[in-house]
Amino acid sequence: MKWSLLELEKYRQEPLPLADTLDLKATFIERDPQIIDVSPIQVSGLISLDQETITTYVKVKGTLTLPSTRSLKPVALPLDFDFTEFYVPADQRKRAELNQEDTVIVLENATLDLDQAIVDNILLNIPMQVLTPHEREDEADMPKGNDWQVISEDAYDQLLEARKQQVDPRFAQLKGLFDESTDK
Repeated sequence: MKWSLLELEKYRQEPLPLADTLDLKATFIERDPQIIDVSPIQVSGLISLDQETITTYVKVKGTLTLPSTRSLKPVALPLDFDFTEFYVPADQRKRAELNQEDTVIVLENATLDLDQAIVDNILLNIPMQVLTPHEREDEADMPKGNDWQVISEDAYDQLLEARKQQVDPRFAQLKGLFDESTDK
């Protein structure tokens, strides 16, 4: 999905609607070798032009297959999100009219490559922890070995709380030393 800036000029009065299915499997595997498989990505949205700014509104749907972060078993990760990006031609660099929070991408050549933006945004939407449905449900199957085991964050918090409440036997005799109920 590439357009030259001259081609996009035709859509200055009315936005260009997007509706396409992309096969970007080779691009994903090249960018992130952990990705096992990618379904065809369904893309819909609009491209609009106002003065020198090109605004893209894109909705992405598809499925990535990634290894589980716990067991390395394949996990199908459904994708369904949208993003908005702003582009400015290199010779225009007009950023003053956009919000400070908006990211403005400067087009180095006279071509808008939406495939690259879609791949980037999908990679940014991959969660840090990918688990199979069984791993999400059952915390008892955490990996363990001799003298070590993986525990969940909740179990770790409970362990820390239990350690705080446990009194060190060396200091147990000092517990009543400064009791506030005694008279001065």
